[in-house]
Amino acid sequence: MVKLPKELQKKEKAKPKRTPPVKRRETAHFASRQVRRRMQQQGIEMDQVDATRVVIEGPEKSYVIENPEIILMKQMGQEFYQIVGEAEEYPSNEISISFGETTGGKVEEMEEEIKIKPEITENDILLVAAQANVDKEEARAALEDCEGDIAKAILFLKNRP
Repeated sequence: MVKLPKELQKKEKAKPKRTPPVKRRETAHFASRQVRRRMQQQGIEMDQVDATRVVIEGPEKSYVIENPEIILMKQMGQEFYQIVGEAEEYPSNEISISFGETTGGKVEEMEEEIKIKPEITENDILLVAAQANVDKEEARAALEDCEGDIAKAILFLKNRP
């Protein structure tokens, strides 16, 4: 191998290097006709799901996949999701899920807290009232304060001054 003079070596090093072309995924053509027939014979249904973002939350890390390709497979009452895309990793406390609301062509981001309010049944009220030796109104109020937790409501009513 011939060694280049120092001036030419510097020029070779100074040349900008080309970045490799970015490979673009094409839209998912999720199965050939033959594969689809075999899956149909086995009782597997496949559908493509339109989504703009997938968030996978873990105890320490969360993964966000923007513009994913999602395939839903259904077999014997089970649903399987196959997700294809580039995932970005974040600490779990950094991710906040926001829901978009369309108004006049604009998407406004809104953070919503989803609270599930437990349903307090008549049987729950009667059980708390009987166990704590109180009337129904007190039992209902205690259940509402304890967010429907029967044991907590009974203990609250028994331990009050």
